[in-house]
Amino acid sequence: MKNILTVLLCATAISSPAFAQSEKNDTPSPEASNSGLSEIVVTAQRRDERSQDVPIAITAISPEGLRERSVTDLQGLQSQVPSLVIQPNGQSSRDVMSPSIRGQGASFQGAPGVVVYMNEVPLPAAFTLSSQGGPGNFVDLQSVQVLSGAQGTLFGRNTTGGAILLTAAKPTERLEGYLSGAFGNYNMTEFEGVLNVPLTDTLRVRLVGAARDRDGFTKDVQWNKDRDNQHWRMGRIGIQFDPTTSISNYTMAYYGYSKTHGTGIVPITFNYNRLYGFTAAGYGNFCGTQAAPDPNCTDLRKQISDQEERGIRKVAHGLDDFAKVETWGVSNSTDIAVSDNLKIRNIISYASLKSFYASDQDGAIANINNTGVTTLSRLSPKDYYKLFTEELQIQGDLLDGKLTFTAGGFYSKQKPGGKMEDYFSTVCGRPGEAGALACAGFRETATTNESKALFAQASLDFGALSPALDRLRLTLGYRYTWDKIDGRTTSYSPAIYSGVGADNVRCLFDGVAVPRSNADNLVGASVRGCTYEGHLKSKAPNWTIGLDYRPIDNLLLYGKVTRGYKAGGFNAYAVNIEYAQFGPEFVTDWEAGFKSDFKVGGRPVRFNVNGFNLDYSKIQRGMADFSPLTNQSGAATLSTGSARIRGLEIEAMIKPLDILEIGGNYSYTEAKYKSFTYTSATPVFDCNSRNASDSQKTLNPDLSCMKLNNMAPNIFSIYGRLALPVPESAGQVSLFVSYAWTDRRHFAAPAQEKFPGTNITWEPGSEAAPFGLLSASLDWKNALGTDLDVSLFGTNILNKNYVLSNGNVYNAIGSQGTIFGEPRMYGVRLRYQFGS
Repeated sequence: MKNILTVLLCATAISSPAFAQSEKNDTPSPEASNSGLSEIVVTAQRRDERSQDVPIAITAISPEGLRERSVTDLQGLQSQVPSLVIQPNGQSSRDVMSPSIRGQGASFQGAPGVVVYMNEVPLPAAFTLSSQGGPGNFVDLQSVQVLSGAQGTLFGRNTTGGAILLTAAKPTERLEGYLSGAFGNYNMTEFEGVLNVPLTDTLRVRLVGAARDRDGFTKDVQWNKDRDNQHWRMGRIGIQFDPTTSISNYTMAYYGYSKTHGTGIVPITFNYNRLYGFTAAGYGNFCGTQAAPDPNCTDLRKQISDQEERGIRKVAHGLDDFAKVETWGVSNSTDIAVSDNLKIRNIISYASLKSFYASDQDGAIANINNTGVTTLSRLSPKDYYKLFTEELQIQGDLLDGKLTFTAGGFYSKQKPGGKMEDYFSTVCGRPGEAGALACAGFRETATTNESKALFAQASLDFGALSPALDRLRLTLGYRYTWDKIDGRTTSYSPAIYSGVGADNVRCLFDGVAVPRSNADNLVGASVRGCTYEGHLKSKAPNWTIGLDYRPIDNLLLYGKVTRGYKAGGFNAYAVNIEYAQFGPEFVTDWEAGFKSDFKVGGRPVRFNVNGFNLDYSKIQRGMADFSPLTNQSGAATLSTGSARIRGLEIEAMIKPLDILEIGGNYSYTEAKYKSFTYTSATPVFDCNSRNASDSQKTLNPDLSCMKLNNMAPNIFSIYGRLALPVPESAGQVSLFVSYAWTDRRHFAAPAQEKFPGTNITWEPGSEAAPFGLLSASLDWKNALGTDLDVSLFGTNILNKNYVLSNGNVYNAIGSQGTIFGEPRMYGVRLRYQFGS
């Protein structure tokens, strides 16, 4: 942290004189700026402000910025925001796109560490996958704002990592809209349509519709299908009703639907020793048969060699993957101006998310790790949840605006929308769909999360007390949250009666056999079954204390300390009952930084720096689990570790010429576990292990040597925007080029690539190599003086192969499967605007 503070002080000393010479006016209003650089109005503090006036780490992207960068979903934000990592977190779907900021994100079956909001309302979150919301959320947005650090004292859900605010474009007072169509490689077709209609002086409506189709870029030669395709539709309506000058009412409703052939997971290798052991023990014919075992695992090695010959864009899956998501929601925000200095705000919402999927996570013909059995998984969703939220706020200002405050309450309840059934096949030595059906296990889950909170935050400009202290502000915020989680799961195998002998099943978490007809009974009932429950209650405060000071008009200095909290959860995937639930996690975040606009040689420059130091405790870390008693795989989430995370975030922008803007961002994150020990249900490797023999395993592992996952030590992006010289009558032509680089990432929480101090493989694929992506767009606005815009765009122009995620189950189950990033994508987009 000492080095970080030195950078902050030096940068301030270098830039301050330039500010004093270039700016003499009061702080710019949110609507305009005299900095000469583009401005985005943000609502991070529940008020319209320039992002440069907000004393927190925030990155805002305009609709034009999203189009230039071809950002159509959360994954597109990767490397565009300091310390932000978007990845599937080792899960089975490319569509998960789970955000993490400074190493804090979603834990499997836990609350999000970074919450995604649409119009100030949290999107519904899946339980079996760490995803939030559905398709089409990035269509017709007013802005995207990424807030780094613990949140909760101002609005919404409490988080430890941050928040991503998606703000939909609201109805305007003009009859206007646009039609947009795009065409690209892999037969990509895209359509967007927006119609804005002012029905009366007080009632305005905005209609939005979009569709996108694209062939997959991974060919499954076994099923003759293209994986990683896109097929989604969305619709949205926004209604703005202002019955009086003091009342504003905005209602938004949306629907999204997606149906694809799933993710083209690529098999990399198998844990041949483990699978040979399963064969010898009679758990399946992976390496020969029990009667005639094959120590070389010839068939499995042939599957890997065949894959190596195909390359990463062709696979042969044993399971016919698919994914289907349906989501809808409605929200309403009502603002009542009680006076010029006091406003009451109410935000209410109701939303639904339903998800079906089956995925071949080992990526090979062998039935080793399948999160689904295709024919059965199409019958019932794995995730089906309804989310209700209610938030009441009081906002105001006193002392001629020197004191601003927000106070309120927040309530949310996410509960099952219907039956959720999960069919799966792991460590199954029988081939084909028939083999998977014979091996299939069954799980039915139901989890309810209820959260209540009271919060308040106020900022006082000490200029109210003395003119000498003008523009020195103190911010105090406090929140208290009460969380309640109720979970229930029934899990057993086989899922289907074989027709031979008694129809008994074995409970996956303890191996006890019970009649199938009794499986829904609790394990503690007089006639026991294969059902267990978990009930958790937790409560904790969030708080923030901050100081900021504007010594000159375009320099903002700030520092703050924030305490964050995230609730624990229920583990429906436990195959060892010890892991049936997990506790809450906490973070204390110390930050200091500055935001600045100045001029060098008369040209505008923006330079923002933020340094942070986090004390992270009771860290929630998901991991794969396996029960030798039942021969079934599952999951566990630990909440025992503690760590220190610190880093530096920089955003910069310069306009050396009127026609040229250059900018970028950079983040450095350094993390280290202070402690990471737990009591394991089965022997596992740890930091003291030196090879893969069973003698190196322990029931009391120490994992403090591990790297923290969900982060990259270095992330940077740089861009240039050049306005090309063309006659005014021809329109405006600009070229945008960006390069985004993400450092090496660690995936597996309880393991690393090699055993400590050796070159012996532990968990292959637990680290992904760094990668950089080049993208560009050429925009021709008002082409030939018309209302038509034409754009040529390309992403990953150099067609780099890079890893998006790994399964991290080499030791727990016996396979390594990898999700690779998108190849080169390019196309043309036409956009016709009317009425503007």
